[in-house]
Amino acid sequence: MFKKMVVGVDFSEHSDRAVKAALQLARSVGGSVVLVGVIPSPTEIVPSGTPEDQVTGSIEHRLRDRAAELSKSSGVAVDYGVEVSEDPAAALTRFVATWGGDVLVVGTSARSGLNRVLVGSVAERALRTSTVPVLVIGPAAAI
Repeated sequence: MFKKMVVGVDFSEHSDRAVKAALQLARSVGGSVVLVGVIPSPTEIVPSGTPEDQVTGSIEHRLRDRAAELSKSSGVAVDYGVEVSEDPAAALTRFVATWGGDVLVVGTSARSGLNRVLVGSVAERALRTSTVPVLVIGPAAAI
């Protein structure tokens, strides 16, 4: 049974829906949720003169606060983690392999056509590489 839900979080509407679904599932089975943020290589995201650890710390701070808020409001144990990687899908599956998890939950915008080819789909890549089931929450899913 799914007891530990690992959720990919990028603070978008799509990941918020994935978090909501994971919380509902965790509550129904007495499980827990881990919010995982994936940040790209610090050299790509750090403005000139900004220490790399300041950017990572900011994202970690947001995740910590969100986890505490959700834990308090939902009654579900919520934790968090941060991965640094150019490939969010690989980072999420690596997190599950390292820290454990029974299911990986990701939100998707369900893009199609050229947008999807150019941007790629984290959900699709996670589906192909994850060693645990992947629950994909689309934009039309009733949550």
